[in-house]
Amino acid sequence: MIKIIFFDIDGTLRPFETGKIPESAKKAIRMAHSEGILCAIASGRHWLEMKTENLLENLHFDAFVTLDGEYCYVLDDKEKLKDSPYFDPLNGTLVQKLSIPPEEIDKLLRFMKDYPDFSCLFEEERYIYVNKITPELLQVLSDIKTAAPPVDSIEKRHANPIFMLIPVMSHELSLKLEAALPGLSLCRWSDGLSFDLTKKGVSKISGIDAVLKYYNLKLSEAAAIGDGFNDAGMLTHCGLGIAMGNAKSSCKEAADYICPSALSDGLYDAVTYIIKKNHEQHTRNT
Repeated sequence: MIKIIFFDIDGTLRPFETGKIPESAKKAIRMAHSEGILCAIASGRHWLEMKTENLLENLHFDAFVTLDGEYCYVLDDKEKLKDSPYFDPLNGTLVQKLSIPPEEIDKLLRFMKDYPDFSCLFEEERYIYVNKITPELLQVLSDIKTAAPPVDSIEKRHANPIFMLIPVMSHELSLKLEAALPGLSLCRWSDGLSFDLTKKGVSKISGIDAVLKYYNLKLSEAAAIGDGFNDAGMLTHCGLGIAMGNAKSSCKEAADYICPSALSDGLYDAVTYIIKKNHEQHTRNT
C-alpha cells in the first residue's frame, strides 16, 4: 500500500509552460489526502521560493524535501507562526539539514576569480541571493517563471551556512567547476544552463529516506512522481516511481509507470493510478 507520495514541483506539479498548478492537479492532491495518503514535496526549490512565488498555490503538503535533499522537514500538527506560511520550516521538525562544507565554498570563490562572468545563486536557510545578474540567469529564471533574487556579496556573507549553489554556465565550464569542487555533487536539472551543487552523497533520495524514517514508513510504501534529470533516482528508489509524459528520457526509463504530461492532467492520472493500486491491494488482502 502506498502511504506517502513525493511530488516534484517544476514540470510535475507545475507545468513549465504556464507556471500554474492545473485544477486537476489540485484535485489530485486533495484526493490523495482524502484516501489517507501523505503528500510531500521533493524538489530542488527553496521553501522561500514556495513562499515568494506562491508555488504551492495554497495546497497543503505534509513534508518537504527541499534543495535536492539538503534541507528536509516534516510539519508539526499545529502551526507555531501565524505571520508566515504554513510550510515555514519553523512550523515543523527538521529531519535532514546538511550545509555545504566551508572549504568547498572557499574553492568556489577561487574558481569565481578565475572565471568571473557567470552567475551563481547562494541559498542559505532563510535567504537566497546571487552574485550578479547575467542574461543567462534571466533566461533560466524566465524558463521556470521565477523572479531574480537580490544581488549580494558571498564574501560579506561567507560565515553563513550555504545549503545549495546554483551556477548558471555552459556545460563545458560546469565540467571544470565539478573538477574544482570534489566534495560536491553537480546535478543538471534542465535542458538549460543551470546546475544544482549539493554536498556529495546528498540527494532527493537521502531526503526521502529521512522523511520515511520520521514517519516509520518503508520504501515499498512510498511513491515518487517527477520529470527531471534529478528525479530519476527517486523514481527508482521508491516502491513506485511515476514519470510525467513530459519527463526526460532518463526519468521515463527509471519509472514503473508513465502518465500523461503535466499539461494534460498527468498528475491527476498518476494519483488515480496510485489510489487504484491501493484499492486493488486492499481487495486482495481482505
